[in-house]
Amino acid sequence: MDKSYNTLSKPLILPEYGRHIQNMVDYCLTLTDEAERQRCAESIIATMDMVSTRDKEREDHMQVLWDHLYIMSDFKLNIDFPYQVTLKEEYHSQIKCALDNDHQQKPLYRHYGRIIERMIQAVLALPEGEERDALAKETALQMKRSYMQWNKDSVANAKIFSDLYELSEGKIYLDELTCQLPDAKEFASQAPQKENRTYTMKRNKNNRRKRR
Repeated sequence: MDKSYNTLSKPLILPEYGRHIQNMVDYCLTLTDEAERQRCAESIIATMDMVSTRDKEREDHMQVLWDHLYIMSDFKLNIDFPYQVTLKEEYHSQIKCALDNDHQQKPLYRHYGRIIERMIQAVLALPEGEERDALAKETALQMKRSYMQWNKDSVANAKIFSDLYELSEGKIYLDELTCQLPDAKEFASQAPQKENRTYTMKRNKNNRRKRR
């Protein structure tokens, strides 16, 4: 396991998009040619659109993506935005308001259950190192399992990592480049195998009884 995934990597501004897209944004900021920088930004938006777990039927979907791109650039990206984007002062004001609301009513993720809360607390109680890293990944794995049981559908790993980051109040960070979780097919194939093993054990037990 890569020991550096949550110790050396800087926290993502918007974890739901993952490390790869943040790296693309950072690269875009280094481009000095305006036309090249514009093309790069448009390419990033296309990638963000593909990985986004938000409702793409919303009228403001693309506007939100451009807004998020500007936020991930730390409000430094100088391009021709097709929409009006959130200014830095407005963004920090929104965060402060959200934090104030959190103190009054912490958002609930009922589909994850109490076990995830306990696992997160266990991770936070450990010092930095392999044991903490392993438990953090196991927590994300259990979160994905719980999410799919609740939603009966696939879920992007970036969504799980984003929820884990929020539930841990920014203290546990994972991304898809350094932490791989099983896909939906692998989760689906695990349940029947477990049932088959149980059935086989019962059948073998019954056969032993018959021989007696």
